[in-house]
Amino acid sequence: MQKIFEGNRGEIYLIDYFGKEAVLKRLRPGKPDTLQKEAKILRYLEPLGIAPKVYESGYGYIVMEYLRGQSFKSFLQKSRKRALKEGLKLCYTLDQAGVAHRELGRYYHFIATPKGLRVIDFERAQFSRHPRNVLQFVGFYMRDIAPPAAIERYKRDRRAGFAMLQEAIDAL
Repeated sequence: MQKIFEGNRGEIYLIDYFGKEAVLKRLRPGKPDTLQKEAKILRYLEPLGIAPKVYESGYGYIVMEYLRGQSFKSFLQKSRKRALKEGLKLCYTLDQAGVAHRELGRYYHFIATPKGLRVIDFERAQFSRHPRNVLQFVGFYMRDIAPPAAIERYKRDRRAGFAMLQEAIDAL
């Protein structure tokens, strides 16, 4: 078991889980257990293939798929257009699924895997009727290219606004 990250609420370990590389996310003592909610959201998103699969969970821990890949920051530097397209699509998928991630401005929440861009760390996420993942993504990664009209359109008509934002990326 190798510690690979320590956050405010938990610790992340790389482990062997029945012959598979996996991540053990363990709650730090004295912190509220947000991991059960995270496991519920991850299981809900599993059919979409945009987040790690949960292998098991219980009070204060989750064992999930280890996503091997490059950081989103590196992906943006190597292939900005492709990274933005995949990131925008992933955020649109989250919005359509009714899940608000709430922390997509941090590069390390995206992992560029051979199977495509994936998102991690849903402990602060929540189910929502009006998630704003696309708007958050645009604000952090596309503010230099996103037309204000596309942003306003997305607020009223997601499908049409999403198409306009995709066109802005295509124009790069």
